[in-house]
Amino acid sequence: MLWRALGHISNGVYVDVGAQHPRIDSVSRAFYEHGWRGTHIEPVPAYAELLRQDRPDETVLQLAIGASEGTVELNVFADTGLSTAVRDYADRHQDERGYEVQRITVPVLTLNTALRTSEGTDVHWLKIDVEGFEEQVLRGWQSDRLRPWVLVIEATIPNSPETDFESWEPIVIAAGYRFVYFDGLNRFYIANEHPELADAFLVPPNIFDAVEVSGQASWGLYDYVAAAHQAKYDELNDKFVRADATANRLGAAERELAAERELHIQVRAQDQARFDELNEKFLHADAAIGRLEAAEGELASERESHGRIRAQVDALQVQNEALQRALASSVSHVEWMQSLHAEQAKRIESQIAAMQTQFDAEEARLHTHISWMQSKFDAEEARLRAHIAWMEGRLESALSVGRDESAYVESLRQQVNAMYASTSWRLTAPLRQAVNLTHRVRRKVLGRQAPMLQAPVSSAPMPVAKVEDLSPRELSPRAATILAEIRSVINSRTN
Repeated sequence: MLWRALGHISNGVYVDVGAQHPRIDSVSRAFYEHGWRGTHIEPVPAYAELLRQDRPDETVLQLAIGASEGTVELNVFADTGLSTAVRDYADRHQDERGYEVQRITVPVLTLNTALRTSEGTDVHWLKIDVEGFEEQVLRGWQSDRLRPWVLVIEATIPNSPETDFESWEPIVIAAGYRFVYFDGLNRFYIANEHPELADAFLVPPNIFDAVEVSGQASWGLYDYVAAAHQAKYDELNDKFVRADATANRLGAAERELAAERELHIQVRAQDQARFDELNEKFLHADAAIGRLEAAEGELASERESHGRIRAQVDALQVQNEALQRALASSVSHVEWMQSLHAEQAKRIESQIAAMQTQFDAEEARLHTHISWMQSKFDAEEARLRAHIAWMEGRLESALSVGRDESAYVESLRQQVNAMYASTSWRLTAPLRQAVNLTHRVRRKVLGRQAPMLQAPVSSAPMPVAKVEDLSPRELSPRAATILAEIRSVINSRTN
């Protein structure tokens, strides 16, 4: 109610007589937190010290207020708001509730004496809560020198709903104040010179006041509300902690996913490089096959050797096709792995929303899957390298066989040249049939059409060999047969 009437004032001033605790049940706390300052009058030593510690920038007077100056016996009930200078009330607290009492003597000043420094300034509200000693406080008040805008005075017998204001209210009315509100414990009065404040007290506190319970009141309802607020705070704090932990896990997952994507890009680049390398080797293999086919035409005379070479070439082609199929399968496997990675990424992204409870297990599964994928890539790469090495060995073997066959053909050429230079060759010149037969032998050996055989022209004399010097062991079977026929003709001619 005080805040509704006076909350619009900045840096206001208050006086709290019987201030008690600086926070629990404190009427001035909200005003203090909004920049107001004032004076606290509290005779109980423990509460006065708490006020000094909590409000070092305010005035704390450790004394009692009465009708005249002097001393008074104060009945102190520790840790309660029931300490009083009225002996009857103190005895009732002992008898009915069994409270232990401590009696101390405290100084007493009149209200105007205690607040001499505040005279002549606006005091916006004055609260009096002195456990039955309110009339004594008011009798020592000179209202013409100290005029608070609003008076708040406890109006019930201590710890009872029974009112007890009839003896002191005439003093307030005579001082130029009028009653505006009773909240069940305190009566509110406004100075006649501030009638504009009356509208603030027309209705009790309600939802339109937009206030919140601090949770620092001793009333059980406030304890319940405070407990509810604390439970809500604990729940929100727990959600925040879980959300923060989830955010951390999501961040780690995003970083891990980015690393996995980077690894995927690197693996894809490596696969592309290996594919290019294999393709280049395949081109070389195709060129080698072309050379082998050309060698096949040149080695047509050697059917058996040609058959072996051809079989090897066919096998190499089959192996090449198998390797190409394996490569296509590897490319398909890589594409499948890429699609699997994409599906994995989508699955991970869809699972992020539910990671509050499942993320730890999913994270372990993802790590296991990544390790498995890496081992599959490594095994596939090792297999391809081994297969390529095997193909290269086969190709080198085929090329070696071709070179051996070329050497054998050259040996035949040398034998034929030696035959051209021999005496037997000159003696068989008239024998055209034998000469033509020899031409066919040469075409068979060299694997191409040749003109009529002529003796090789050479500026240097060629060694002369006899037909008898040529051994069939140095010729192929067909050449040895032809040579035998030639010998037979020569012998018959000589005889």
